[in-house]
Amino acid sequence: MTDREPVTVLEFSDDIHTKDVDPLREFLHERLAELVARQAPGTEAAWAAERLLKSTDWQSLFLSDLANMWSIEVHAGRAHRAGLTQRLRQDLLAWWNELCRTAEQFADHPDHLPRWRPLKYLCVEHAEIAEQLTEGFSSGTYEHGAHP
Repeated sequence: MTDREPVTVLEFSDDIHTKDVDPLREFLHERLAELVARQAPGTEAAWAAERLLKSTDWQSLFLSDLANMWSIEVHAGRAHRAGLTQRLRQDLLAWWNELCRTAEQFADHPDHLPRWRPLKYLCVEHAEIAEQLTEGFSSGTYEHGAHP
């Protein structure tokens, strides 16, 4: 299997690669370990910080697994297959965004990378469809959708 390489500018979740996830996982682990170390042992704050660290570690590993599975689907030419492949694409976007929102808490840290930001679309086609669907709602009652 030919391994995909990370893109220079990460715009779409379809481009997420394990080489994008690994540094994010390491960054979050280090920052959250520092947070745990600042808590008084045995306190609720220490328990919460430790749970956040462990949960984030698991989320990062899960995201890495999703990125690996996505690479397999892309290599096999199944990226546009309906069903579970599309669910995989959506999960990759959702879990990437979840971890990036956590990383935003540490955006002022010198090791934080600008590519760690929530993404809006799976791919160019997804962005184009979303733009077409929202074109007619630029003002008025339904500007932000059908349900206020």
